[in-house]
Amino acid sequence: MTDSPRIDRNVPRLVIGIAIIAAGLLFTLDNLRIIHAESYLAYWPFVLVVIGFAQLVQTRTWGGYAWSLCLVLIGCWILGQNLGIIAFSIWRLSPLLLVLLGASIAWRAYWSPAAAGAGGGEPEAFIQGTAVMAGFERSSNSAAFRGADLVAIMGGCKIDLRRASMAGTEAVIDVLAIMGGVELRIPETWTVDVRVLPLMGGASDATHPVPGETVQRLVIRGTAFMGGVEIRN
Repeated sequence: MTDSPRIDRNVPRLVIGIAIIAAGLLFTLDNLRIIHAESYLAYWPFVLVVIGFAQLVQTRTWGGYAWSLCLVLIGCWILGQNLGIIAFSIWRLSPLLLVLLGASIAWRAYWSPAAAGAGGGEPEAFIQGTAVMAGFERSSNSAAFRGADLVAIMGGCKIDLRRASMAGTEAVIDVLAIMGGVELRIPETWTVDVRVLPLMGGASDATHPVPGETVQRLVIRGTAFMGGVEIRN
């Protein structure tokens, strides 16, 4: 018996699709002189609000919650500006994005499992890599792989885990891709649970389905902002 698809995971995509359809109908009716599109364009930030709430439903990480709430806040603020309720422009606060980015990187560096000695002293058991306008490549042959912490900012991280084995039943990889990319190669015997929050970016799972039951699961979580995360065998 096949599992039914998770509706909450498809809500953001559904909202975007409906928004595009609505925009097409709106401009078509405007061309036909039936309505004036400009009267409705002020409400477009409502789409950001709905997507933000949808992301809150599906995310499972604190970073995902934070970005989702930011999306809701930005949508509400822009909507308030368009309707004349809020006079202060949110774009004046845009430099705070740098503050949030720096805080996120510093937090990950301080609280990373690698800093706490994850991996039991085996360097390949936990991979920590940062690529800023550069490239980072690593492979692991560890028999007790526990996870990784990867940051790609206008650069790329490539991690090959095809010869690695997990220490237990689950390993976790945290990713932060900002105008950069993270590429993961994993064994065909691992299942993948992608929990990456894409913001003007994407996360692609191109792995082959695992036949039968498997007890080893790789959880990939984090954020892809104008960047991408790709997982394949």
